[in-house]
Amino acid sequence: MDTFPTVASIEHTSPSTATAPIDNMPRPRPRRTSSAVGDVLRGDTSVSALSTVEPAPTFESPPLTPNGQPQEPRELQARPEVRIAREQRERARRRRRQPQAWWWAYFERWKEFSFQHTWANPLIIILLVLTLYGVYPYPTNPLSSAIFLSYPLDPSDPLIPAAIRADPKAPLHYGKGRKDIAFVAFYIVVLSFTREFIMQRILRPIARWCKMTSRSKQNRFLEQSYTGIYFGIFSPYGLYVMYHSPVWYFNTAGMYETFPNRTHDALFKAYYLLQASYWAQQALVLVMLLEKPRKDFKELVGHHVVTLSLIALSYRFHFTYMGLAVYITHDISDFFLAVSLFSSPLLSALPQLAFD
Repeated sequence: MDTFPTVASIEHTSPSTATAPIDNMPRPRPRRTSSAVGDVLRGDTSVSALSTVEPAPTFESPPLTPNGQPQEPRELQARPEVRIAREQRERARRRRRQPQAWWWAYFERWKEFSFQHTWANPLIIILLVLTLYGVYPYPTNPLSSAIFLSYPLDPSDPLIPAAIRADPKAPLHYGKGRKDIAFVAFYIVVLSFTREFIMQRILRPIARWCKMTSRSKQNRFLEQSYTGIYFGIFSPYGLYVMYHSPVWYFNTAGMYETFPNRTHDALFKAYYLLQASYWAQQALVLVMLLEKPRKDFKELVGHHVVTLSLIALSYRFHFTYMGLAVYITHDISDFFLAVSLFSSPLLSALPQLAFD
């Protein structure tokens, strides 16, 4: 019969015979230290870490930026004030890296102010020109040609058509010359100011009120709304000028009856040159990439180049009555196109505003 070994027999057993049964026993399975979901954070994760004195990250923590700072949620990143604050912090961090010249701080402030208020610099130029003209407010002032129409003619000037010279109630006519370039250049600045001021101070609050959180949608709404406002003013103005010209309602015979048209009244000349200023300003916006380039960017640049060429050549070679008909056709169609584009987000936002 088998008997259990005694303590004495175990003490006198050799080591090789004592460890043999233990080697044949199954070893315990190692404990799993990781899983497919990552390391398990043990303990109270809301307690501040000693190394950073900040809350330790959890699974619900927002992602970190490359600088190690928490990243704002996506809905906050779309807000312009959050984006501007983040850019200001980044610029301040870059400034602290190396010392700059004494004037660099003022330049940075001016640049930051210009980015936030894009209408400020054109306004400064306008006020400067008006102030310099106010110092010597006479036609001999060189800045007079930039603010007012140049080359007024005597009613008996032979350049004026005979039918107009014979009419004692005919308005004052103006000739053409190089000073008209100064008029166009100054009103490019004026239109730049009106464009940026209307877009930033009037239209952008409307876009935010309509819950347009996307930056691209806001910019698209601003651009098309300003276009609609401009053509909504200049289309009736152009129709009024056409009504008092020989080409009313696209009368093609009137385009050649008094050709070449070397002189025009004040309303006609101002309309023609202001339209040239508008299209030149729009071309500068495209070239300077002040607007986000669209898919048809190259075609749009070519369109503006052709438009400016037609305006300049028609004015130089006295085909202005033809140019007036083209202006009217273009402006009226562009007005309805712009209205259809900026009214779409407004109409889509009305149901949401009604139930808020």
